[in-house]
Amino acid sequence: MAIDFEKQGPVALVTINRPQAMNAIDLNTHLAFQEIWSRINTDDEIQVVVLTGAGTKAFCSGADIGTFLPYLRERAVKELDDGDFCGINRGSPTTKPIIAAINGLAYAGGLEIALACDLRIAVDYAKFALPEPRWGVIAGAGGVTRLSRVVSSALATQMVLTGEPIGAERALAEGLVSELTTSDNLLPRALEIAHSITKNGPLAVRASLQVIRRGADCGLDAALELERTAFRRILLSEDFKEGIAAFTEKREPAYKGR
Repeated sequence: MAIDFEKQGPVALVTINRPQAMNAIDLNTHLAFQEIWSRINTDDEIQVVVLTGAGTKAFCSGADIGTFLPYLRERAVKELDDGDFCGINRGSPTTKPIIAAINGLAYAGGLEIALACDLRIAVDYAKFALPEPRWGVIAGAGGVTRLSRVVSSALATQMVLTGEPIGAERALAEGLVSELTTSDNLLPRALEIAHSITKNGPLAVRASLQVIRRGADCGLDAALELERTAFRRILLSEDFKEGIAAFTEKREPAYKGR
């Protein structure tokens, strides 16, 4: 299988499983992602997604140059290119939080996949790069656009124009990742974060994530209005009543997502 899928209660663990190819994305993997996102979006039990790569060398090294890039070029020549890459560059593929557990290098499309996630943690030897200009192309699956919204404009411009990588410590300092950890602890830590999210009210989590995602694309006043609208909607939910009752009664809440 190009991608492994495992449910751990309310958490979906998705693993790019091509370690022999540095988890590069070939056509089968690209198509498998479409099925995975559909499965996640139609399963109401899944609340959070953890995305990682097999092995200890690479999260994902990008598109498979020998197979997938020729496919994209052929579609571009025929004007059939829809810009899709693993479902990540038409906005987020799901309304559920996605945590990237970056287990090695994240280059080219691999970094673009990571940038499409909501949270990113990485091993302490991870490396990040958008080397596409070295091949005479740009990072066209969201890399150029998203990177400059995550790290400083100066660093994003340098990475995009030179194709040079940065290390894990620089990525942490710039906010590209929120945590660094060891290889052995990476997946347990990502799952720990995921399960901590599932303990919260699902409506509140979804609404907060929506405000974060959409608010990044608008001015402060518009973003604050999005936040206020979401707040008013949550105040009318059963989950809000349950959360307050559980707090008052000093017990764990039993949220129902409505």
